[in-house]
Amino acid sequence: MFAASARQRTAVPNRALVVAAAVLWAVTGSAVGLILFVVAALSLLGAATGGDMTELVLWPVCIVGGAGTVLTLLYFAPGIRRLSREARFTLLGALACPAPLALVIYVMTR
Repeated sequence: MFAASARQRTAVPNRALVVAAAVLWAVTGSAVGLILFVVAALSLLGAATGGDMTELVLWPVCIVGGAGTVLTLLYFAPGIRRLSREARFTLLGALACPAPLALVIYVMTR
């Protein structure tokens, strides 16, 4: 049992999983970058007019921090640790996509 799991971890990575993980994380990263740029621009414009921008900046930071914490806990969860590294990153990339969507919805409704 142990020899099979050790052999599986040293196997050549599955290219399809690597590509899927890269695409999912690229989409997630670009969405987060875009949201942070929009929040920074709105904060700068709001501060120039004298408005209080604390709430606008605080919520996106909390959402990204909470999503990062949840993804870190999932990465080290016992059931997911049995997967290969490529499968874990692909799974977490798919789970990370809703956080930027929540940020988009929040920023667009403000």
